[in-house]
Amino acid sequence: MTPLTLEGRVTILETRFDTILPTLATKEDVVRLEERMDAMGNRLLLRFGGIALAIGALAVAAAKYL
Repeated sequence: MTPLTLEGRVTILETRFDTILPTLATKEDVVRLEERMDAMGNRLLLRFGGIALAIGALAVAAAKYL
């Protein structure tokens, strides 16, 4: 294997960057992801709250029969 010249190494790096850079997230992508995660967190909080309320109601109902 022959050692590459500086120009050859730079060409290889440029090719790699040209291949990778289009796949990276933009600021807009990150903002949209943050918005979706916030919305998902709010939905999960409401669902867990509803589940906790239902379990509490079941516990009260069960305690009345004991």
